[in-house]
Amino acid sequence: MQNESREELLLKIANLESRLAESEQLIEAIKAGEVDAFAFNTDATPEIYTLQTGDYAYRLLIEEFGEGAVNLSEDGLIVYTNSYFSELLQSKYEKVIGCFISDFIEPASIPAFKALFEKAMNGKSKGEINLQVNGKIVPVYISLTSLRPNLATVGMIITDQSEIKKHQEIVNRYQRDLENKNTELAQSNLELDSFSYIASHDLQEPLRKIQTFCQRIMETSSQEFSETTNDYFERIVNASQRMQHMISSLLDYSRMNSVHEKTSTDLNEILKEVVANHLDGEGDRDIQIKIDRLPQILAVPDQMKQLFNNLLSNAIKYRKTGIPLEINIQSEIAEEFWKITVSDNGIGFEQKYGVKIFELFQRLHSRFEYEGTGIGLAICKKIVQNHKGHLKGIGNPGLGASFEVYLPRNISS
Repeated sequence: MQNESREELLLKIANLESRLAESEQLIEAIKAGEVDAFAFNTDATPEIYTLQTGDYAYRLLIEEFGEGAVNLSEDGLIVYTNSYFSELLQSKYEKVIGCFISDFIEPASIPAFKALFEKAMNGKSKGEINLQVNGKIVPVYISLTSLRPNLATVGMIITDQSEIKKHQEIVNRYQRDLENKNTELAQSNLELDSFSYIASHDLQEPLRKIQTFCQRIMETSSQEFSETTNDYFERIVNASQRMQHMISSLLDYSRMNSVHEKTSTDLNEILKEVVANHLDGEGDRDIQIKIDRLPQILAVPDQMKQLFNNLLSNAIKYRKTGIPLEINIQSEIAEEFWKITVSDNGIGFEQKYGVKIFELFQRLHSRFEYEGTGIGLAICKKIVQNHKGHLKGIGNPGLGASFEVYLPRNISS
């Protein structure tokens, strides 16, 4: 140093002062948040990493980002992380920075991460892996992007999928339950088909024999029996006929569960046929049926016939004695539905029974007052449900009843 000239010494001093000024500016920049810096030890040698941001607001954005943001060196070392990622790892910032990312990845996910990381070295990659946090698995979705040539690092965005996976598991559980219910339903349908066969043949055959033999006895030997005995035989026949009607009605109800192909159906033609079947006798002259123009819909024609046949039969059954029956059938658009109303001036019913009347075997009157099985309106409800609609009953005692049929204007088959 003694051999150096005064000019050389002054030049070195100037260089040192310049470097010192630059260092002071860097320190001030770090304090101001214009430069992110941290130190970590590699092979017992301290090294400094600085990531200079172009905008302080951008730095704040990353820090407040609702997802993890990490920069990795090319050997997988964490050189930067925002607070979200360290919170996700349930660890302090100081214990995350300078560690290898593989330290926080579930061992089973490391091969998948390495493949994604290697792909990101030359561009971008995305995928799902699992982190390991305090012995627990945290599913995450990661997006990796190479930051070359500006920085020899890989940027990684981490999205916590714990809630998504939890909801997905719930959905999957419901899906499994639904599949099990569908299996049970299919089994129930098979059992119902078996019941239908039994009801059609095995159950009705004994009833037919009871009726046949009772009628033969009454035809050939009724004069030999007392009046009480003949009355007993008549009650047996009547009871067996009622049971046969109930079995037939149950069969009709069970058939509503079968899948039928829907076709374009003109309800005007359906009503024309149904009304003709009801008004074919001398005693029907005091029945007036007024029908509006009805829509054409996608439906099962036979089920539509049964629907309106049951509704008309219901109105005729519960008419007032000695007063001409008036039935009005109207249609109108009610948002996404066709609303078809079948109203009458019959005996009506209390509105508190507006739901009960659609249940199986539910009757508001005894069979001695009005005949029937109590299944007709239940069949109507099932038919409307099959067509993705709904049915509503409105009663007014002594003034009549109305049944509102709602059928979607666009019914998918």
